[in-house]
Amino acid sequence: MDNQPLEEMSLEDIRKQINEQSFLGKFIIQDVEDIIPFVCIVYNNKYPGFYFESIYNHFIRYSNKARSSLWLSFNDQPIQWHIPFFVQIDRINEEVEMVVHFKKRPENVLPISENIQVDIKNRYFWNLKQACMIRYGHKWERQIFQTITIEQQYKMFQNYSDHNYRPQFYEFFDKIWDLTMLKKEQQLSIPIRIFIDGNMIQRSHVLKDAKETLQNVLQPIFEDSLNYNELNVNVLGLQVNLDFPVRLLVSTFINPDGFCYIIIK
Repeated sequence: MDNQPLEEMSLEDIRKQINEQSFLGKFIIQDVEDIIPFVCIVYNNKYPGFYFESIYNHFIRYSNKARSSLWLSFNDQPIQWHIPFFVQIDRINEEVEMVVHFKKRPENVLPISENIQVDIKNRYFWNLKQACMIRYGHKWERQIFQTITIEQQYKMFQNYSDHNYRPQFYEFFDKIWDLTMLKKEQQLSIPIRIFIDGNMIQRSHVLKDAKETLQNVLQPIFEDSLNYNELNVNVLGLQVNLDFPVRLLVSTFINPDGFCYIIIK
């Protein structure tokens, strides 16, 4: 994606472009005949766990396994239920076949309980609180709990779950991140998660200069271990260049759980 068009786009248009990224998910059970796949639109910025209840309800007629035994894989690699799809599957506007499993969950896959929706909700708020701790330090609780009510927080989660990004969602979201403070603060901590070679690196990048680029984020972490001229980088599922302005990470490229996700391939 070119940087210049992004800079010219409005905040609402960029958010819409990110939120509308999707693919056609085809969920199958391997090596079992006469089982109808479960097919649905999958939005890239959502946790796979949001789809578990529907997947389970579809396949329960073929299996008596517990909800907590469910896990997914793509291209023989496990899918983590608590990490957005765009981190794990780099597909847009395509049909993507994923395998549904009910046994032998790999040790590196985070378990999920029988109450899937509660697990997802807890994970969402855990991520949001972590992101706020990075952004605001010891003031994070005040920023969340004195800015929007508990009821508004749950409405925000429900809108994310329903993929309903009406203005009210971002009204709550922007209150938490208080984008008006961007003009007041000389330095700003950005909650970042970098995924590379199957590993996650969680960092706070302190934005000191509005002219900083994505390379200013990556260079201190990886130094000379990467060939920066050959990197394939995307942010929240959108491909960007290394001269991508970091200030846009703050104002537009924050996932609903509060983190900026950078994927390096």
